[in-house]
Amino acid sequence: MSDDPVDHELERMAGNRQAAAEVKRHLIALRDGAAGPELAEMARDVLDGRISFRDVARSSAYAEPLMNAQEAFLRWQSQVEEEEHARLVAETQERLYGDQDS
Repeated sequence: MSDDPVDHELERMAGNRQAAAEVKRHLIALRDGAAGPELAEMARDVLDGRISFRDVARSSAYAEPLMNAQEAFLRWQSQVEEEEHARLVAETQERLYGDQDS
């Protein structure tokens, strides 16, 4: 990552650089509009250091778009086959934490 205070906050929250980089990658996707204009604004503000994650969690302005995104994720998750779910969990763990056996 960099000397950017946002990068340091991400690493502190995520617990390691690899997980922080994944979180940042997804924030960039949100900023670029992957989940609509409200979450794009939120991601822009986080990435630019104008709002902290703690303040996002407390914000009523982002409560509804975050809740809608969570509901959409839960609907999607309920439709994923068990085998596909296991594959996605393993892939996510690898992306976030790397090979823990090494």
